[in-house]
Amino acid sequence: MRRILIAMIAVSYLTACGGGDGTTPPTGTPGITLSATTSAGTVARGSSTTTTLNVGRVDGFSGAVILTAEGVPTGVTVTFAPQSLTGTTAASTATISVAANAAVATTALTFRAAGTGVTDKTASYSLTVPAPGITVVVGATTVTAAQGTSATAPITITRTNGATGTVTLSAEGLPANVTASFSPNPIAATDATSTITIVVGAGATVASSNVTVRAVLAGSPDQTTTFSLAVTSAATPAYSLSAAPAAVAIVAGQSGQSTLTITKTGGFAGNVALALEQAPAGMTATFAPNPATGATSTLTFNTTAATVPGTYNVTVRGTTAGLTDRTITVAVTVSAVAGVTVTLAPTSLSIAQGANAQTAVTLARVGGLTGDLQMTASGMPVGMTVGFAPATVSGSASTLTVTVGAGVTAGTYPVTVTATGAGAVSGSAPLSVAVTTPSGFTLAATAVSIAPGALGTSTITVTRIGGYAGTVDLIASTVPANVTVSFSPASVAGTSSTMTFTVGAAAMAGGYSVTVSGTGAGAANQSTTVALTITAVGGGGSVAWKFCDPSRVPLWFAFRNGTAGAWTRVTPSADNTFAFSVTGATAAVAYVQNQSGGGTQGSVYLNTAAEFAGIAASECTTNVPTKTVNGTMAGLVALQTGYASMGNGAGTVTGPATAFQFTNVADRTTDLLAFRATLNPMTFTYTADRGVLRRNVNYPANSTAPVIDFSSAESFALTSANVTLANVGADQAQLFTTFLTSNGTAGGVFIPLLAAGSGVLGVPSSRTQAGDYHLFFGSASTADFLATRLVFQYNRDLANRTLTLGAALATPTLTTSSTTPYARIKAKGNWTTEYGGAGSSSMTQGSGAASRAWSISASRGYFGLGASEYEFEVPDFSGAAGFLNSWGLTAGSVVQVTTNLTGTISGTLGEITEGSSFKSASKTANITP
Repeated sequence: MRRILIAMIAVSYLTACGGGDGTTPPTGTPGITLSATTSAGTVARGSSTTTTLNVGRVDGFSGAVILTAEGVPTGVTVTFAPQSLTGTTAASTATISVAANAAVATTALTFRAAGTGVTDKTASYSLTVPAPGITVVVGATTVTAAQGTSATAPITITRTNGATGTVTLSAEGLPANVTASFSPNPIAATDATSTITIVVGAGATVASSNVTVRAVLAGSPDQTTTFSLAVTSAATPAYSLSAAPAAVAIVAGQSGQSTLTITKTGGFAGNVALALEQAPAGMTATFAPNPATGATSTLTFNTTAATVPGTYNVTVRGTTAGLTDRTITVAVTVSAVAGVTVTLAPTSLSIAQGANAQTAVTLARVGGLTGDLQMTASGMPVGMTVGFAPATVSGSASTLTVTVGAGVTAGTYPVTVTATGAGAVSGSAPLSVAVTTPSGFTLAATAVSIAPGALGTSTITVTRIGGYAGTVDLIASTVPANVTVSFSPASVAGTSSTMTFTVGAAAMAGGYSVTVSGTGAGAANQSTTVALTITAVGGGGSVAWKFCDPSRVPLWFAFRNGTAGAWTRVTPSADNTFAFSVTGATAAVAYVQNQSGGGTQGSVYLNTAAEFAGIAASECTTNVPTKTVNGTMAGLVALQTGYASMGNGAGTVTGPATAFQFTNVADRTTDLLAFRATLNPMTFTYTADRGVLRRNVNYPANSTAPVIDFSSAESFALTSANVTLANVGADQAQLFTTFLTSNGTAGGVFIPLLAAGSGVLGVPSSRTQAGDYHLFFGSASTADFLATRLVFQYNRDLANRTLTLGAALATPTLTTSSTTPYARIKAKGNWTTEYGGAGSSSMTQGSGAASRAWSISASRGYFGLGASEYEFEVPDFSGAAGFLNSWGLTAGSVVQVTTNLTGTISGTLGEITEGSSFKSASKTANITP
């Protein structure tokens, strides 16, 4: 109780002395304390380090504390953040920086804290500046070389503690007759690699010895490393490997190469198989060739953007039967540099004032760059603008459009196109823009005189005014009936075009004025007229009928002048040409060929004299020798099929398979066309989505065409349109959509079509050129397929269209003219307005070796333009020299006869042009002679 009372009295006393606020007054002397979180550090030249200084305040000291450093040697600086600690600030960061010229030593630094009215406090810090140095590494532990050969190995230098300057290399311990050199030597301050080349003389002793590589850097202790040198006998079959360069630098995502040299000694002449070992993730390699058959092979290192940067000593191993494997080491340094390269196609544009033009921009990303790229342009004069579609590129392509205002002064302007990505090096490419003043052109044409059923040409001259250099597109109008025209070229880049008139046999004689109009970008439209004279039908002329395909050369060939009379046999020349003269207005030609499946095929042509030149010329145009070409497709997965066509040849492959074969390819320059379609397993239908079109190809027979990749930049998306087939009635309808190239390749997608119409797929307009056509081929057949109607239409661009079928063909009258010495069948009927251009009857009997077939085709002009009936009859060749009666039809056996009539394509033998269309119809019936 007494103790409690004393305590209470003491508390009361202290409270009273404190003024009543409960605060205890200071009882000691104000001061400070100082401590460092680290007391020592090692800092290389050119580097720095930090330590934290903690300041404590004692007995209420609140003044500013100033920090300084003492004992700091030359070349070393100490800074504080902050240097003056005020208020409640209790810590500062001391940064110790060592310059490149600082002395190598260990120095005691003193940190001092000072404040007004208090005693300074200090803290000690031991600073060590280490000596700069290097290390040297040889990339191979053993280097093997035969007597009289050489070998290489990579050298890598690593600098430490701020070491700079060049490093000089030397080799020690080399045996007699062995020398060594380094490239480069010395190694520059900015480089880290060299290659040692060991040359072993023919007199060197066969043995293993240790070779020391010494690296010397001024101001630093020499460094050495050792490798084993194995000298082998030159008399023993052997080989060695070397690489040049032995050190390869690659940016991640790119490739690098080194040439491997295979030095063969001791009579060794075999092949060496090459392989890469110890490659890091993301790095692969190929050897060309492999196995190496000669003295060199190109080693290509391929990296991905994910390859970790660094230096990798990879091993190349050589293997051959009967000899020990040989290895060399190649130092591959992978660096990560993101950037982009810009390529323009074309790199220069010529644009008239007030016009615009485009160029394609291709962007190649390097160093793993994946982000969006921003497209900009600079250097344009006032009035010229540059736009990009798109301006922000996530892929690899954009389209640049330059628009030139009417007030831009004519001249050539350098424009810089730049692509910029976040965190990447920008890429740029120059574009030269030549601004020209508006100009134009005029047209002139020569007159032409043509007989019905023949061709003729007029020369269209384009005279350019004011330096006009644009392409002039030509079209024709006011063309008379049964005449078609075409231009070669239709888009004139030069000064002339050949205008070809195809005059049908039904064309009316007389004089006509055909208008030719020309349009060109930036120029006023122009026109001229062609004086066309269609002469009366005449006769006469020489015909040379050449068979370019050896498999089609006839067994027998004959002709007849007029519509009756004797047949004259024609024998071929050495180049399979059958030459004869037609002396009348009409003539007939007949020949017999072997059929591919056995039996024979007879063909009879009944035409005007003027028509025969074109018929004979078409033999070598459509029936050229063929070849086989191998192919591969990529970008196909399961349920996807690729369809490829090339010069009448075709091939298919279904994913995931890749290999296929083109068969029956025309042996000439043509085009390659391919489509990809996906199977819907629920409806068993295919939907096409991508295409590939290559122009002007002529791959050698049995060669392999470049890969058709539907996932590459070469492929394109198909375009679509709706087509309606009218007048189908109760028949079964179908539609073929085929793309015909100007070089004679056809390919497309087959689509069943109902009468109401259907979507069709084709090639986008941007991929077509003059002479290309989409062929819309609609058909309607009876359920027994004995009657068929067809309609054809040719258009370059795909668009919504309606095709209208013609009327059904009346059944012709079939009779037997005679049964000996072979059966002669006749099909007779009436020409119609829709089907009044030409016709034919095909007559087939038997199968295999006993198969006999005859085809009789005729133009309307052969019968006379006023004739109302046609007659297709197997002629009587019993008196013709060389004809074998066994080629004829046999009495008592069923003959199937299919008669077909066709309308005109702006003329019976008219050339196809834009919008050309015609109709045909056929009937099939049987007769037993």
